[in-house]
Amino acid sequence: MKRVTMSDVARQAGVSKSTVSHVLNDTRYVAEETKQRVLEAIEDLHYRPSKVARSLASQRTNTVGLLISDVGNPFYHQVILGVEDVALKHDYSVFLFNASYDLERSQRYILSMIDRRVDGVMFMSSRLSDALIEELAEHQVPAIVLDWEEPRLGDIAAITLDFETGLREAVEHLLSLGHRHFAHVSGPLDLWTARQRRDMYLSILEENGIDPAGVPVVESNLRTDGGRRALRSLLDVSPRPTAVFAANDLLALGVMWEAMQYGFQVPAELSIIGLDGIELSAEITPSLTTVALPRYEIGARAMTMLLDMIETNTPGASHRAVVHTRLVVRQSTGPAPECG
Repeated sequence: MKRVTMSDVARQAGVSKSTVSHVLNDTRYVAEETKQRVLEAIEDLHYRPSKVARSLASQRTNTVGLLISDVGNPFYHQVILGVEDVALKHDYSVFLFNASYDLERSQRYILSMIDRRVDGVMFMSSRLSDALIEELAEHQVPAIVLDWEEPRLGDIAAITLDFETGLREAVEHLLSLGHRHFAHVSGPLDLWTARQRRDMYLSILEENGIDPAGVPVVESNLRTDGGRRALRSLLDVSPRPTAVFAANDLLALGVMWEAMQYGFQVPAELSIIGLDGIELSAEITPSLTTVALPRYEIGARAMTMLLDMIETNTPGASHRAVVHTRLVVRQSTGPAPECG
């Protein structure tokens, strides 16, 4: 079936193409009777205006880019949904790019976004560089980042994650259960986000009388296989930890599943806490205690902030938000072995 064009609408309404364009874009006064003829022709012919043509006129494409660390990580499912729901309400489309923790790959995607003339970009990847952000700034593309170092933000909009609240609740929870031997499974420590979570966890332990020098930290990836390897590393630690905090839920699940393979009872012999609050953490047995993030809210707020930047043409530094975390206690934590 032939695509209906603006010329078809103009012919049926008995007007020029420019008049149809003015009606569609509200760029000039058109007499009410003429306007009604155009609108009736549009409805009769089921005409859909070309977004490409409209973007040329408005200098906008009504598209945004979303760069995430790992499409396989279930953390991002709700984040993406939050972005898409807000985008849809405002007639925006979202291009999704999977960085896979690869800076070179991210750089290629940034250039692709610029070539596609996206109206804005959301960075939700834990592996970023100043060069990526500077590339967008050079092309005057509004951008927002999730959880990035404050001194390096410059004029970029940002959503900061308040991990301290949830981590403090996690440490207090474990201490109240009698735990005194702790361990941490971190993400790759060349990532600022991994170092931030490690340092905050150790600092809160120290505030509560636990010497951080005696807390083993096992560096790993951010996937379940990394958690499994980390648990095997902890088997040789003395005294053996009775409580493990992992940098995300996937690592925590890997630690738990490997511990059970070795015959450990969770939580009777080992308590485990993750971070993210993915759906799977509530569905497995034992269910995972976790420092939960409001993932849908993160996506929705990021898209809302980006749209505001696009519409108002205001600098990113004036767009900052903080999202809080909270501890969700489930079955993977219990009294320390010596207490129970």
